[in-house]
Amino acid sequence: MNKKWIWGIAGIAVIVIVGMRLAGYPPVKEGTEATIGTAQRYQAPQIEAKDVAVGDTSVQALLQSDTWDAIVKDETLRTLLQDASFRAKLQDPELRVALSDTNLLRSLQSPSVSRALSDPELVRSLSNPELSRNLSSPEAAKKFADADLRVALSNQALVRALSDANFRANIARADMMAALARPGFQAALKDQGFATAMAHPRFAEAMTGFNSPIVDGAVVR
Repeated sequence: MNKKWIWGIAGIAVIVIVGMRLAGYPPVKEGTEATIGTAQRYQAPQIEAKDVAVGDTSVQALLQSDTWDAIVKDETLRTLLQDASFRAKLQDPELRVALSDTNLLRSLQSPSVSRALSDPELVRSLSNPELSRNLSSPEAAKKFADADLRVALSNQALVRALSDANFRANIARADMMAALARPGFQAALKDQGFATAMAHPRFAEAMTGFNSPIVDGAVVR
């Protein structure tokens, strides 16, 4: 009789222990097993097609193109496009048109324009919204002796952008202007997918490490 009681109690104990383990008690201590389990459960979020607005297939087309390939292989352009302020200016379609104008680009690459953009008097005019609007008028243009400066200041979109000190500093650099005039960037300015891609949260990341994906299925080469 005693043996039957002993075996009966032992059987009940086994059932209770198994039940507790299945219920997750006691909790796993913070050790190797817990760390591995946590690591296995965590996955970095990926940007998927649903994260991109409907109609943005132009972005994926751009990322697969020679235009994008030329941009990401150009260190000067990558550095410039990491600048959030500069990218914000390029969201203006009128400015993109201005920067794709051959005559305007030629004027901006002139050393005389670069010097003028650091002139305190001109900077004050650019910083004043009312005066900057007048700078692009034909009457105001006649006041500037330098022909290249007259061409540059005759474009309203460019004058608006030049009121920003950061944009002005980039435009005044010869290496930056040379990069903006390259065929790859000029082609990008005419591509709507480029403007859409610049607004994507991972654009700057792609410029930093240009093998990073921006959208699912479209990998920067």
